[in-house]
Amino acid sequence: MQANSDGDKTEATSPMSLSSQPIPLTLELLVSVDLPKTGDDEKEPLLTGLDFLPDGRLVAVDNYNRRCIILNERLQRLGTPYKFKYNPICVVCVSHDKLCVTGGAGSIVCKVVCLLSVSTHNTITLTREITTSSSFSSICCMSPSNMVASTYDDPRPARMISVDGVESDFDHSQTFSMKTYKIDESSCTYVQSKNTLVLTDRYAHTVYMNDTVKGTSKAVTDETIQEPRAACVGPGDSVLVCSENKNSIVHLTIDGKILGTYPVDMKFPRSICVSKDGTRLAVSNGPFGIRKLHLYKISMAIS
Repeated sequence: MQANSDGDKTEATSPMSLSSQPIPLTLELLVSVDLPKTGDDEKEPLLTGLDFLPDGRLVAVDNYNRRCIILNERLQRLGTPYKFKYNPICVVCVSHDKLCVTGGAGSIVCKVVCLLSVSTHNTITLTREITTSSSFSSICCMSPSNMVASTYDDPRPARMISVDGVESDFDHSQTFSMKTYKIDESSCTYVQSKNTLVLTDRYAHTVYMNDTVKGTSKAVTDETIQEPRAACVGPGDSVLVCSENKNSIVHLTIDGKILGTYPVDMKFPRSICVSKDGTRLAVSNGPFGIRKLHLYKISMAIS
């Protein structure tokens, strides 16, 4: 919950999706589940990618058990998980029933992006497997037919890939932070209406806001941003980032203004997503401590 200057918790008013401008928000915890190893798991689950389908179902990829799973509003598993041949890293919903999953890190190293379809009855089917030239980790939508993915072991920290498997680079990439990251050192998201590529630099404790049209870049640092992990687009074209070593979520504008910080009751949050209508937020944590998955209601904070 967001606290006001007197320390009192604010109450929800209306969904943030109704606002076109980024403003502070309130997070109300709806569901929290632990993620222990179950009978059909080889290891304790590690959810490294999350996204919502337009109908509100939550999709998660379990890196350790090589699975894609569908969850309902109570965070209960629906249908039968899809089993990968490799360790999946991230997932993005590209249409009402289509998913794109990056993978290849782990015991089986391969450069691959998978397109999956999800039925209304929660059946997950592989529709296409794309071999890529770059190693991709996080992935997000740029347009209906194009995605942006962060890379590792590549001098281009983020690249574009189409649903047809065509890879390309940003025109102004020379103005961005051109570091070569290792796996788990950087993630990306893309604010479509602002043409802004967001890149996190975990060990530099920095979030980069890159204008892909103007070719400019802004480095955002703050004491609340410590080992930033996954990022996603929030209501009003804002950005939400997991601040792993602060056990919190940081809310900021693409101009770098900190709108708020939100502690989460889990150690080392690393994966995050917001529903298509801007009213729900899901977050999961890393491999250390008790693994959890939280679902929050997003509302506007009272000024």
